[in-house]
Amino acid sequence: MALPDFVPLILGGDIGAYALGREFHEACGVRSICASQGPIDAITKSRIFECTSVSRLDDAEVERVVRETAAAHADQKVLLITNLESVVGCVCRLEARLPENVVTPTPSLESVEALAHKDRFIRLCRERNLPTPATEIVDLSDGTAILPSKIAFPVVAKPSFSAEYAPFIAQGFRKVYLMHSQAELDELWEKLRSAGFAGTFLVQEFVPGDDTMNETVTVYVTHSGRISLLSGARTILNDHSPSLMGNSVAMLTQEVPELYDQVSRLLEGMDYHGYACVDVKRDPRDGRALFLEINPRVGRNSYYVSAAGENPMGHCIEELVFGREPKEVRTSREALYTLVPRGLLRRYLTDNSLYKRVENACRAGLVFDPQRYAHDKGASRMLSVSLTELNQYRKFAKYYPEQSSSSF
Repeated sequence: MALPDFVPLILGGDIGAYALGREFHEACGVRSICASQGPIDAITKSRIFECTSVSRLDDAEVERVVRETAAAHADQKVLLITNLESVVGCVCRLEARLPENVVTPTPSLESVEALAHKDRFIRLCRERNLPTPATEIVDLSDGTAILPSKIAFPVVAKPSFSAEYAPFIAQGFRKVYLMHSQAELDELWEKLRSAGFAGTFLVQEFVPGDDTMNETVTVYVTHSGRISLLSGARTILNDHSPSLMGNSVAMLTQEVPELYDQVSRLLEGMDYHGYACVDVKRDPRDGRALFLEINPRVGRNSYYVSAAGENPMGHCIEELVFGREPKEVRTSREALYTLVPRGLLRRYLTDNSLYKRVENACRAGLVFDPQRYAHDKGASRMLSVSLTELNQYRKFAKYYPEQSSSSF
């Protein structure tokens, strides 16, 4: 790939944002601009980032920082991207007013509205004969009495639209709940309404199985509607802290042709473009992959795609910067992607066959941590990264001290 004249503008300052900056640097050697209220040390102390401050990432501030960046780089393209669910909508609403030199792989607002709401996603899966857990939709927008669930307990309860729910996580509500009785559900509905939540929740059948039953497929769809990237991974361990529940912290990349085909069928004819990350859970009772949700962005753990052998940012660079159709790639390399120390990871690996696959990847040198980049190894930054990773022992001791067969 020839070196293009562009600058990435990344909205957000977490580990996922660092991964994007590393991917851009590995692809083209470019430094990225990070716009965030408080980026992590791995970014502020990085050689591959320049940081710009924002008071918050809302519509007004996003437009301001985009316009200022575009004006400061008027002779270059600015590639605008975010990995934050709450900010995707800001970029969508700005898209029609983007400066001429700004491009973005963010899907249209119509696509986000059609897919990012989990209730709509479930309906789409049913229309396309893709398996999902049994699901009920609960409307909390008014004081209407909510009927008892017809799904056998225990059940899983979670918000339909995570971006709408984000302020309530800050109030102490969880990302997802495992409920064992109707009384527990009723108490949750009452607390949510009292807190002012007026959206929708999903009540779903509980699918047994620990973290390792979760799988992910990341895709890139060009403006012509062609899927140029399909990459799969199996979760080894999830974060279990209340605000990050369900986010993978370790994954084993894998080739999953049947999932690749199902995801392709899901997006067919949707007029979707850009990145998407599809989450499924493998039902140990019958082996089916049950579709849970789609995220209209490349995902916090996008670097697992690089671990599998393909730089995901190469696809938007090819299309949006060079103006060329990216080549079609279905990744197949098996590698370990991890944000936690391997000693901690091994504590939770109880499946012997999976343990052997992880150890094989380690022996082959196929272990990837996005924060540990050979071209960004300043002493202060690496000390912060090491301390962050060691802190995972404390987090897991507090929130998930022992491996659970249910992930809860």
